[in-house]
Amino acid sequence: MKNRMLMVVTALGLAMSLVGCKSDCRVACEKKQECVSSGLDVAQCADKCEQKVKADKDFSSQAQECSQCVKSRTCSETLKQCLDDCITVVGL
Repeated sequence: MKNRMLMVVTALGLAMSLVGCKSDCRVACEKKQECVSSGLDVAQCADKCEQKVKADKDFSSQAQECSQCVKSRTCSETLKQCLDDCITVVGL
């Protein structure tokens, strides 16, 4: 019974993490599309960014910082306050 319960909890946690969360790259690319480049292909931008994240831990940290910076900001706030964090990630 314990093993079964553990499997259920683990499966639920995995499902929630896969369904409800956007990657840091996707968040940054969506904000770039919203604020800078309306014609941006978000999926392509996020894929390119994710490839860099997988290859470089420093880039992964930069993507996370960018994502945290842009999440709750308006476009004007993003451009003023997140440029340093995001310029190397998505060229904001």
